[in-house]
Formats: sequence, C-alpha cells, structure tokens
Amino acid sequence: MQHSPPEHVVMKAGEEHSSEFVQLLTEHQRNLFTYIHSLLLNKEDVEEVLQETNLVLWRESSNFEIGTNFRAWACTVALNQVRAFIKRRKRHPVLFEEETISAIARRQEENSAHLDRRADALAGCVTKLSKRKRVILDQRYGQGQTVEEMAQEYGLTPAGVYKMLSRIRTALHLCVNQSLSVKS
Repeated sequence: MQHSPPEHVVMKAGEEHSSEFVQLLTEHQRNLFTYIHSLLLNKEDVEEVLQETNLVLWRESSNFEIGTNFRAWACTVALNQVRAFIKRRKRHPVLFEEETISAIARRQEENSAHLDRRADALAGCVTKLSKRKRVILDQRYGQGQTVEEMAQEYGLTPAGVYKMLSRIRTALHLCVNQSLSVKS
C-alpha cells in the first residue's frame, strides 16, 4: 500500500516550488526581454509579449521541474508567444518572416549555453576581486551611480574613475577567459 505524504508536507513542497519559481522568473526577466526584443522591433510589442510570456510561465509553473534549464524553457515559451503575437498582428507589417524568427531563435539557443558559462565564470571572478573593487563595481553597475558621483566620493577626477573601472573590467575579462580555457 502506498502512503501519501501529509497535506502540510505537500503544501510546504508546493510553496517551496513557487518561491523558487518566482525567483527564477524574476532573475530571467532581463534575459527574456532581450530574447523577445531580438525577435520583435517595437518596444511596446516586446513588453506585451513579455507580459503574455510571464502569464503562460506562471500558469505552467507546476510543469517546470526546479533544477532543469529555466532559461531554455522560458525562451521556448517566449518564442511561441512571439509566433502567436505575429499571427494575431498579421495585418501589421512584421520585422521578420517565420523562417527568420526560427533561425534567430536557434542561434539564440546555441549562444545561451555559451553565455551561461561566461556568466557563471564572471560570477566566480567577481568573488575573487578585493572587497573594495566589488564595492566599486556595485556602485557603478548595481546601484547605477554616475562616474561624477563616484569621482566626488573617492576624491578622483572622472577620468580617474573611468581608469579604475577599466582596470577592473580588464581583470574580469582576463579572469573569465582564463576560467573558460581551464574548463575546456
């Protein structure tokens, strides 16, 4: 005889799945926007398709297995939503024909694995930076501080801040390339 888990255990597992799913969905919003924007030109169209994609992803969230490739799954859903959008808007001119959209989608899929490896390597390289350099990166690229604001805070000229950021980016670039060459 097979025993079912108590209801509170099932509920907790469902809540955990939802929480992880929301985190994945949130983390991939920029990727999804970029992906859809590579297939559609108009920003309002992109935002509409992104919204429809998010609705489908949420509706189908119970079918997604945590630990599998969320990005690939979400991009497949987004591609289907782009196709449906184009079909609905047939009376308006579209940027690409269906064949071209499929070719772009295939190319994006091929590149996504490479980009994922680079993103993982970059995350590892950022942790190797000194605390001061991580703070500088966060101020500029995380918080969006201007170079002028940072120059004032650090008592440097804007050119000095640009040079400091350039050195950090160069170090990260070399670290990422080295990490990827070691792994391959």
